[in-house]
Amino acid sequence: MTCSLVILILLTTLAAPLGGQVHRDTYTLGKRNDGHYHVWVYFKRKHDRPYANKGQEHLSPRARIRRATRGSLSPEQVQLLDRPVSSLYLEEVAATGATLRRVSRWLNAASCRVTRDQLQAISRLDCVERVLPVRRMETKPLPDHKGKNAFTHPYLAKTQLDYGPSEGQLALMNVPAVHELGYSGRGITVLMLDTGYYKDHESLQTERILAEYDFLFNDEETQNEDYRDSTLLEQRYSQHNHGTHTMSALGGYQPGKLIGPAYECSFLLAKTESVPGEFPGEEDNYVAGLEWGEAQGADIVSSSLGYLDWYTYDSLDGQTAVTTQAVRWATRLGMLVVTSAGNERTNSAWGGYIIAPADADSIIAVGAVDAYGHLAGFSSHGPTFDDRIKPEVVAQGMSVMSASSAGPSAYATGSGTSMSAPLVAGSTALLLQAHPSWGPMDVRQAILSTASQASQPNNDFGWGIPDILAALQYDPNHASVEPQMLIEEAYPNPFITSGRHTNFVLRWTTATVATPKIDVYNLLGEHILNLYSPADAPVGRGVISWQGRDARGRLVPSGVYFIRLVVNDQSIARRVIVTR
Repeated sequence: MTCSLVILILLTTLAAPLGGQVHRDTYTLGKRNDGHYHVWVYFKRKHDRPYANKGQEHLSPRARIRRATRGSLSPEQVQLLDRPVSSLYLEEVAATGATLRRVSRWLNAASCRVTRDQLQAISRLDCVERVLPVRRMETKPLPDHKGKNAFTHPYLAKTQLDYGPSEGQLALMNVPAVHELGYSGRGITVLMLDTGYYKDHESLQTERILAEYDFLFNDEETQNEDYRDSTLLEQRYSQHNHGTHTMSALGGYQPGKLIGPAYECSFLLAKTESVPGEFPGEEDNYVAGLEWGEAQGADIVSSSLGYLDWYTYDSLDGQTAVTTQAVRWATRLGMLVVTSAGNERTNSAWGGYIIAPADADSIIAVGAVDAYGHLAGFSSHGPTFDDRIKPEVVAQGMSVMSASSAGPSAYATGSGTSMSAPLVAGSTALLLQAHPSWGPMDVRQAILSTASQASQPNNDFGWGIPDILAALQYDPNHASVEPQMLIEEAYPNPFITSGRHTNFVLRWTTATVATPKIDVYNLLGEHILNLYSPADAPVGRGVISWQGRDARGRLVPSGVYFIRLVVNDQSIARRVIVTR
C-alpha cells in the first residue's frame, strides 16, 4: 500500500491591527461551519503578579540542560518567556463566554472559540493587544509513486547494517558512512509533530517513545483508537498514516526492510493535525506541540507540516506566521527545527513558493529530489519575501521507503517534502550525538556549508544535498578538524557531462608534505578511475580535474559518485552528482 499524504495548511494575509481591534479578516477566515470563530487573542504584556518567581516548574531536567547548553536567550529573556500567561487576563476573556482552546506562553496569547458578540467584547478588553484568525488545515495527497526506488544506492563505506530498500535514500546523504563511525542517534530526543502514529509497527520500538500527547483529544494516546466504532473522522483509518511514514523514515529500525538515519533515537510524539480539513487540525495545536516538546527536553523537531493558502506571499518574511514565530522561540531555546519546504511548485496561484513555517530564518527547510539527485517537480522554491534563499537543503523525496499503518509488518514508498524532511531531521541527530555542545545554528551551518551546492546556493536546491559525513567533520569556527588533509574546492556539483570540454575540479591541501592518492568510486563501491597517484612527486597541495569518464575513457552514467583522497592512513571523500 502506498501513501504519499502531504500535510498542508491554509493561511492568509496578516496585517497588524490597531490596539485591541479585531483584524478585518477574522470575520471571514476565522469563521467555522458551526457559526463560531476560532481566533488568537494576543495580550499586551505578562502580568507581573503573582508569577514573578514562577514559570519553569513545567520543565524537565533534560530541557534545562539543553537550554543551558544550546540556547541563545539571556536568563532574563528565558524567565519572561517561561512566565505563564496571566490568569487574570484569561479570566477576563473567559468572562465574555469564550471557550479557551490553547494558551501559549511563548506568544503570550490564547486560542479561543467565540461567537461574534464575544469577539467584539474581547476586542474591547484593555489587556488585549490584537485578535487574529486561527488558520485551518487541508490535506493534499501527491500522485502515488509505487514500488521501490528505481535505482538503489549502496554506499562507499560498508557497515554491518542491512538497510534493505531504504539504503539509497540514506546513501544519497552519505549517512551510512556516519553509521560506520558508530553514530545512530542514541541519546538524542526527536519531537514529531504530525497526524498520529501507528506504534504497533515492527520498525517502531515502543521503548524508544518517551512521551506522547494527542492535542486533538487531549489525551496521551497518539495511535488511532478503535476507529471502526468511531463516528469521529479524526479516528478514521487514515488519521495516523502520515505520522507513521515520517516517524519511521526518520528513525525506524527493521533490518532488511527499513533503517532510518537516527535508528536509535528517542521520540516525543505530538498528534497535532487532523486529516479532515473541517476539523480543528490548526496552527494552535502546532504551537502547543512545540511548547510541550520543548518542556519535555526535545533536541530536534521534525515537522512535515505547512501552512499556506490563507497567507499571502508577503507574509513569508520570517516573522509573521504564528508557527514561524513559535519556531523562532524554539530555536532560541536550543531546539533544532527541520520542516518540509512544501509541495507547491506547480501551484501557479501561490507562485510555487515555500510554505510557513519554512520561512523562519533559523529553521532547516527541506526540498525534494529523486533518487538520482534531480529536483522533484513538486518541490517548493524560494526566496522568502525578504529575499532569503529557500529551501536550505534537499533530500530524497520521491519513492522514499517507510513503514505503513496497513499492518505491523507493512511497508510502502511515499513522495513529497513530507518524506525528505524527516530524512534530514534524522541525520541531524547523528551530528548532535557526535557534537552535543553544538547549538541549532551550528548544526544548520555545518549542514549548509558541506552540502553539494555550498558554494553556489539557489532557490531550487538551496545549498544542495547534505553530506552528513562532511558535516560531522565540519568546524563551526571554520578550522578544519581533519589534521591531515582538506578538500578546499570541488566544483561544479552537480556535474553535467557533455562529452567534451567539461571538467570537474578538485582542489586539496595536506597539513604536511605527503603523497595523496585520489580515486573515483560509484555508490556500489566499485572503483571507476584513479585520478592522482604520483610515484615520485610528493606534494602538500594540488588540483586535479575529471572529465566524467571511467578508466576506459567512457562517459559514466548519471548518478552519485565519490572522489576519495587518501593520505597516509587517513581518507576523506567528497560526493559528486553526475548528470548527462
